[in-house]
Amino acid sequence: MSFLDYFKNVNPNIQIFASDSTGININFGDSIQVKGNIKNLKDRKEMYEKEIINKIKQGRSVEEKMGKAFYGVRSFFEDDFCKEIGQFSIVGTVAYPTWCNRDDGPFSIFRNPNSVVIIPLTLELNSGFKVNLIDTLKDGLQADDIAVIRGHKHNPQILAGPNFKFGQDQLFGIINDKQNLMKLYEISEVGIYRNNQFDKFFERNSSYDLAIDLINKKGQMYGGVSFGKNKKNCANHSKNCLINSIHLLEYHYQKNSPEIINDKNWGYLTGKLFPPHSLIEDYGSLKKIFLSRNFYLIIDINENQLSEISRVNVRKINYE
Repeated sequence: MSFLDYFKNVNPNIQIFASDSTGININFGDSIQVKGNIKNLKDRKEMYEKEIINKIKQGRSVEEKMGKAFYGVRSFFEDDFCKEIGQFSIVGTVAYPTWCNRDDGPFSIFRNPNSVVIIPLTLELNSGFKVNLIDTLKDGLQADDIAVIRGHKHNPQILAGPNFKFGQDQLFGIINDKQNLMKLYEISEVGIYRNNQFDKFFERNSSYDLAIDLINKKGQMYGGVSFGKNKKNCANHSKNCLINSIHLLEYHYQKNSPEIINDKNWGYLTGKLFPPHSLIEDYGSLKKIFLSRNFYLIIDINENQLSEISRVNVRKINYE
């Protein structure tokens, strides 16, 4: 079984994610050509950063896929997904409200329950990039395949081990689609970061904006918002910024009762990875990448606003 086959996970409850409805074309023609061991090249650091890390941080290896839209919370609650999971998740003797709980679930926060638009959105690494990534790690960087471990929120100090050289070696984790497994590699003597701390992000995780555009019936920009590097912003929608009306709520596999967070920079969220659209966590000597992340894109607008909208677009804006 190949690596990609091993990590291929399908959640039968969430088939609405990762559809082919995207309308976005991305050129991945600049794939890596490995010619021997990169240890023999002078620019090993640049190869690692340019061909792997920066492609994810800049969004060049990321593609967006949108599923079937729901109009109003009622249409979502009547979907087969809600019929299967019900309104509560029972943990021990405690009942926690699920996505499908009308009164206390995540969607109870909407100001316009009858006209809110709920769109499943998947952000994932391009398939060509994923195949090329494994070839580069194994054949180019000669990374050591350490293990596949359950979960991905482990103490990186323990994962590193006693012989790990901070500031020279790298731990590189690949988290599967369900986010319940992580394939861990160690890359020796890559020599990248002076900062070797594991307990905080070494630098920003993503350097691009994820812009949400609402298009009117004339094909013109109606409004929207951008999820930027440091906060949700109006930089690309100054004429009609819907900063308090558009949210990204992440769906986690087999976690049907998410905690809602109201963050001062990002608004409503169901996770603590910032920016919320990032597919990489950078802790200096440890980097973790996600094969994909699933979201509900929430557009909480009233009926008059909804009547003006004909399309929702998702696009990346890169500043580097």
